Amino acid sequence: MSSKIPIRFLDAGLGTTLESPPHNAKFKADSSLWSSDFLITSPKTLSGVHRAFVEAGSDVLLTATYQASLEGFAATTRAETPQSASNDKQEQKSNTSQDGSAKYDEEEAVVLMRTAVPLAKQAFSASQSTKSKSKQIALSLGAYGATMQPSTEYSGDYKPENMRTVDGLLDWHEKRLKVFRDDKATWNDVDLVSFETLPVLQEVQAVRQVMAKHNTTPHSREWWISCVFPNDDLTLPDGSPVPAVVEAMLTDQGDTAPRPWGIGINCTDIKKLDKLLRQYETAAQSILDTDSALDASAKRGRWPWLVAYPDGAQGSVYNTESQKWEIDPQMKAKGPQRPWHEELAEIITKTAERGHWKGILIGGCCKTMPDDIRKLRSQLAAIESDAYYLESG
Repeated sequence: MSSKIPIRFLDAGLGTTLESPPHNAKFKADSSLWSSDFLITSPKTLSGVHRAFVEAGSDVLLTATYQASLEGFAATTRAETPQSASNDKQEQKSNTSQDGSAKYDEEEAVVLMRTAVPLAKQAFSASQSTKSKSKQIALSLGAYGATMQPSTEYSGDYKPENMRTVDGLLDWHEKRLKVFRDDKATWNDVDLVSFETLPVLQEVQAVRQVMAKHNTTPHSREWWISCVFPNDDLTLPDGSPVPAVVEAMLTDQGDTAPRPWGIGINCTDIKKLDKLLRQYETAAQSILDTDSALDASAKRGRWPWLVAYPDGAQGSVYNTESQKWEIDPQMKAKGPQRPWHEELAEIITKTAERGHWKGILIGGCCKTMPDDIRKLRSQLAAIESDAYYLESG
């Protein structure tokens, strides 16, 4: 194994990129779909954003399915679009709410959710900058709380009561995963599966069990678990400390809950990232580096990839009730923030120099856009380090 750690680039905040110029999207206050709503109203816009990330240097694209769920589509008022008109002509069924408005039934929701995968894949073939065969599509599966209205992935306040249990979350995640897993054409276009922004320990445990049941050969996919840390004490929203989180991610449970290909942190303030990563490493070492007979290279072979995509909010906080970004007065008082790409490049360089991870996949979350990925790639390319190499260009 090379002493240098490979680094690959993820994309960044799809929803907040859609909210920004030139798209200036206004998401529906009564819908939990957020960016997934564009699968209905404007797939062309989504395709353009995917291409922008590819042109900026992203090696891995996340699908527009982070908030997508069967329940979310069932609660969404049917859009008056050419696509919906075509669906009406084909006499597809739709749910009707108490106020008489038409909703999307399960069959329609499944079709719409699956369209996100080829939509992302087409961005690579359409881009003039695609030079490597290693470009990949990651199926984005957000936390259960991301599909609630209002969203609760930053609080972990899950309702109803059964959604606070491993069994309840397992059943829910299994049903959503099967939307994609049960269609051969869709699954063939998926390279990676991402369970993102998980705020509660039971959800980490649940998705490992889901993948044990459905990520089987010969159609298995590499996958990662990423958690969110909004609390100042560097715990999950449910209060779980990092050692407990990493233990839930990595403890060997055999065939009942295989270890993921990658573990990480997303949608978290970049100011917390370095401390969190060091805590991740300490916890992972206690699980993975127990055999003293192994040399450093052999030990690294047992480690997963690190997946890190912090937000670029620069002191702003997202209000889930108003669905708006609000300035944190304490952060505003501190004055201008250091550029996101410079800070992340420094953190990742130090992380690579510590030499634990098998590889590092980095990108951005909320309030980061294609230009941030472009600057991040350039920043890391310019740093003279023997600790890592950029796997593709």
